[in-house]
Amino acid sequence: MKDLAWVPQSCTLPTEERPLRVAKWDALFSERLTSLSRPRPLHLQLYLAGGPGVEDRVRDLVARESGCCW
Repeated sequence: MKDLAWVPQSCTLPTEERPLRVAKWDALFSERLTSLSRPRPLHLQLYLAGGPGVEDRVRDLVARESGCCW
């Protein structure tokens, strides 16, 4: 997790918190990602397995990401 150069300049998340956020996304995808597709060049669809609390977890991560990267 040394190279976070892909993080957009508009990201307001403090640098020291970025590896923690990436780890949360990595954990979600490693636990729940079942497949993905790229219907158009700039679009990616992720398919996640459901289960207790998954929807809330995804909504929380998306809200956090939307709040710091605009």
